[in-house]
Amino acid sequence: MGNLLAYSGTATKIRGMRRKLLTAKDFQHLASLTSVSDAIGFLKTKSAYAGIFANSNENSLHRGEIEKMLTNAIYTDFQSIYRFATIHQRKILDLYFRRYEIGLLKTCMRMVFDHRDVELNFDIFKDFFEKHSDINLTALSNCKTLDEFVSLLKGSIYYRPLSLLSGLSEPTLWDYEMALDLCYFKWFWDSRKKVLTRDEERIFMDDYGVKMDLLNIRWIYRSKHFYNMSNADVYAHLIGIQYRLQTSQIKEMVEAATTDELTAAIRNTYYGRHFPEEAKLSLDDAYYQIRYRVQRKNAKEDPFSIAVIISYLYEKEHEVDDLTTTLECIRYGLPTSETQKYISNLKRGCNR
Repeated sequence: MGNLLAYSGTATKIRGMRRKLLTAKDFQHLASLTSVSDAIGFLKTKSAYAGIFANSNENSLHRGEIEKMLTNAIYTDFQSIYRFATIHQRKILDLYFRRYEIGLLKTCMRMVFDHRDVELNFDIFKDFFEKHSDINLTALSNCKTLDEFVSLLKGSIYYRPLSLLSGLSEPTLWDYEMALDLCYFKWFWDSRKKVLTRDEERIFMDDYGVKMDLLNIRWIYRSKHFYNMSNADVYAHLIGIQYRLQTSQIKEMVEAATTDELTAAIRNTYYGRHFPEEAKLSLDDAYYQIRYRVQRKNAKEDPFSIAVIISYLYEKEHEVDDLTTTLECIRYGLPTSETQKYISNLKRGCNR
C-alpha cells in the first residue's frame, strides 16, 4: 500500500506523458518525408515537441540547433517528472540527473578540443541545472585549454579521473569522455544504497546492472572487432561493475582470438542464453531491445515504483536518438525503406 500511495501520482503523470511518445506509425511517416523542414513541421503537430519548436522556423534551423532542441525535450520531461515527484523520488532523480550533467560536460569539452565558441543553449534546463549542480557551466564553456577546464572541476567527483589523464602523452577527447563515463557509472552504482529501499534497489540493479553488463559486452566487441585493441587496453576501459556477467566470461570474451570465438563467448553469457531471439540482430540492436524489454517488464510488474520513471526516461531518450537518426537519414536523402532500417522503434515492433 505504501508504494501505491507514494507512486500513484507519479505513475498517473507518466502514463499521461507516455501517451505523447511517438508511435511506430509516426516514425514510418517521418521516414517517408523528403526534407528536414517537413519533418520538423510534422513534429510541431505532436504535443511532446510542439512547445520546443513553436517559435522556430523549420526552414532555417540547422543541424546543431535541431539536436539541441530535441535534447531540450528530454530535459523538459525530466523537470516535469521532478516537479511532480515526492521528496524521496527526487533523491532518486538526483542520481539520474548526473547523466545530464555528464552530457553537458562533454559538450563543453568538445568545444575546448575543437577550439570552437559554441553557445550551450540549454536555457530550458539552466535554472534547474544551476540549482542541482555545483558545476559552473558558463565558466567551463569559456575555457580555452584542457588544464583550465579540469582545474574548474576541483571539488567535484570528476576532477581526479580527469586530472590523471595529464600523465598521458597525448590524451584524446575519447580518453576524457571515457574517463567521465567510468566515473559516472561507479558513482551511480555506489550511491544507490544511500537512497534506495530494498525493493527499489532490486529494480535499480536489474535495470542498470543489465545496462552496464551490455555496455561492457558491446565495448569488448567493438574494441576487438573494429579497433584491434590490446587485451590490456580493453580491460582498462571496462566498467568495473558486474551484474549477471561472471569474471570468467569477461576474460573469455576479452581474450577471444577471433570474432567467431568472441561471438561464441557472448552467446555463452546470461544474455546470449536468455535472449536467443536476438541472435540475428546486430549487437547494437540487441543492446537496445534487451534493455527495452527489461525496462518494460519491470514497469509492468511494478507499476507503482521507480520502474515507471526509469522506463519512461529510457524510452524518451531513445525516442530522441531515433529522431536524430531519422533526420540524418532524411538529410542524406535515403529512401524510406532504408531509413526505417535505422529506426530502433520500428525494429522492436512498437505498437503504441
